[in-house]
Amino acid sequence: MLSLRWVLKTGLIVLIAVMVGAGPVWASNAPVVDGLAAVLMDVETGEVLYAKNPHLRCPPASTTKIVTALLALERGELDRVVTVSLTAAEQEGSSVWLMPGEEQRLRDLIYGLMLGSGNDAATAIAETLAGSEKKFAVEMTKLARRLGAKNTRFRNASGLPAAGHYTTAYDLALITCHALKNPEFAMIVQTRNYTLPGNRLQKERLLYNHNKLLWRYEYADGVKTGYTRQAGSCLVASATKDGHRLVSVVFRSKHMYDDSQALLEYGFDEFRLVKLTGEMFRETAPVQAGVTPSVAAIPGRDIMAVVPADAVGKVRVKTMFKPEVEAPVTCLEEVGQVQLYLGDKLLDAVPLLAAEAVPRRTFLFNVISWFRRLFVDKSRYIQRFFRAGSRLG
Repeated sequence: MLSLRWVLKTGLIVLIAVMVGAGPVWASNAPVVDGLAAVLMDVETGEVLYAKNPHLRCPPASTTKIVTALLALERGELDRVVTVSLTAAEQEGSSVWLMPGEEQRLRDLIYGLMLGSGNDAATAIAETLAGSEKKFAVEMTKLARRLGAKNTRFRNASGLPAAGHYTTAYDLALITCHALKNPEFAMIVQTRNYTLPGNRLQKERLLYNHNKLLWRYEYADGVKTGYTRQAGSCLVASATKDGHRLVSVVFRSKHMYDDSQALLEYGFDEFRLVKLTGEMFRETAPVQAGVTPSVAAIPGRDIMAVVPADAVGKVRVKTMFKPEVEAPVTCLEEVGQVQLYLGDKLLDAVPLLAAEAVPRRTFLFNVISWFRRLFVDKSRYIQRFFRAGSRLG
């Protein structure tokens, strides 16, 4: 790794509204949660703001359907027509009353999955996209692994009890944060009611979202409830306040709505998201032997961190450039690094990239530059001469 040197003074960054760091940062007044396991996570950064048994394997019940919906949105064509099989229509548990042979668009089935918690919709989606629910569950597990959920395994698409079907509060929070960045998913899970279209076999059905937090808590905007006798009551919830989005996961709780709201309010009260976007960043990196002496530097991504609300004023940004950035410089070539600090603690580090290419100076370029300077200097001399003469006259 090339050494870096300080070239710019320290400055304060702009506050938007949320946090990140090397590990969980909990305030002293964290809520008491009834649930067996719980996590509060910042959506932007993945920072854990509260945890109770975060890595305990738990049956997720219908919160499983978060992964079913995400995989369907990533893999399927939403206007594709799905024909419901007898197997799907006969699924036990919660249902959106699908009939064998009924045709529905994939989009409508996902609404039925997430609002009405239809196990029949889950199986119909799985069979259509993977050939069987078993194969679809394998793909769900692969998706979870890809997103960093290493302590999760799915056996079906609905969350019905099955041996070896489990996740953790941490893993499901991680998956949900990713899912909420999908605009279609985010829109579906905040929808309070939806009409499942009718057809030759069924009348239209008005579905109401099972997530009562959407009515109870003004900032709530998702995502999914779950219940089986084995899993108990489970809730994955999201809320957004002043541009700051949080996700809570509560497993096996007798008071899942109270637990979830308490966690979300705790997050909004105690933490702030500090964020510096590329549009806010205005720095230049020195370039040696280039046709220009410097190049505009832009961060490779937004610089952000979640910090305690009372520590926002202590956050600093430091910018460093490589000691020798020599032309030619290619567009998006790394030229330095910007770092975010709370006191002496490094919160975030993002590469600085060249905003444009800088060619190397050539002999011809040097000659042309010399003549240009000579002409400019001569013109200035002549102008001064005539100005002096006019004063004498």
